[in-house]
Amino acid sequence: MSAMITLKKHGAVTAESRALVIGSAGFLLLGLVAFLLVGREPVALSGRGSVGDIAALGTAVLGAAAVVIGSLQRWGPGSSQPAAGSRTRHNIDIAALALAHACIFLLGWLALFSIFQRAFVGAVLYPVAAAILVGVTGAISAYGAYLSAVTMNAYRLAALLAVFLVTGVLTSMLTAEDPQWWQENLSALGMSSDVSGVAFNVTLIVAGIVVTTLAGYSTKTLELTAGTASSRRRVRQLEVGIILIGILLACVGLFPVDEQFWLHTAAASGMVVVFGTLIVRMRSLVPAIPAAFNVLGLVFLAVIAFAVVMYFPVGYYNLTAVELIAASLVFAWLIVLIRNLAAVDADQLTAIPPARPQIQHPDTAGHTAAPGTDRAAAES
Repeated sequence: MSAMITLKKHGAVTAESRALVIGSAGFLLLGLVAFLLVGREPVALSGRGSVGDIAALGTAVLGAAAVVIGSLQRWGPGSSQPAAGSRTRHNIDIAALALAHACIFLLGWLALFSIFQRAFVGAVLYPVAAAILVGVTGAISAYGAYLSAVTMNAYRLAALLAVFLVTGVLTSMLTAEDPQWWQENLSALGMSSDVSGVAFNVTLIVAGIVVTTLAGYSTKTLELTAGTASSRRRVRQLEVGIILIGILLACVGLFPVDEQFWLHTAAASGMVVVFGTLIVRMRSLVPAIPAAFNVLGLVFLAVIAFAVVMYFPVGYYNLTAVELIAASLVFAWLIVLIRNLAAVDADQLTAIPPARPQIQHPDTAGHTAAPGTDRAAAES
């Protein structure tokens, strides 16, 4: 037991040490790039060609690279390699994680430096100060991205999805050229070709990819511990349902409402239909999932139906409110689902008794008795 604790301790220390090295490299690399790009003239905190732009783009690249390094580290020497049939899916998962982190850093630093510029009106940075500040963002991003990758599991992936969605949608709202966009619908954020529209559509596309990655993370253990063919089939149906939500979500971003209205509407409506179907069938798909979660899903579904009724026949509020309610509840349910599936996995793995090692008893002549053979019988 003590040896196992020591091993885990050393693994955590090694991960932290490597993260510090990667963070330091990010500081030096991005700081040098910023110093060369800024030149000799002072530069603003936010806006085109600003420190914020350099930091956002640079941390996106560094963060993605750190995630790839961290993910490959998990499958390095001494760790179990993915099966040949799952290597493609494994590579897609790594790419999705890298892309999600890159977008979080890109949108997050853009929004943060925009806030800084509003807080320090008229402030500019000289080359050395700008290089140091950008280098710090590179260090923070590379350090956090590496640790996120090496410790990634279903819980953290669900949290990553939540952070990514909030960051992307808020960035789109804050940068929208039309302050009255909310009077039309939520999809109006993706109608423009400026930063707001790109941020909104890219957020939905990448979030859809992350959701498909979540499907594999959240159902892998359930499928491995399934005892019958019917239970494995139900797990695959759950995985397909989550993947469908991810694909339809990506399609909502791929087809802006002003260009492909029917495809956009069909994808958004289909996502809600799959969401409702999973809620209704959840008890049969995963019998071990808590009853409280099933009740929560039904409540969410009833609230969405009530919001739709209050909009279409009654006209109590506009379409944006309905879309915000539906989107918030769908993603909240999905994130809670991932966490509950991870909890079910943990309980099932705990319930499986560890395999007892086969002890081989050497006989008096120096030979080894077969496993399970009585020592007295071996000596005779």
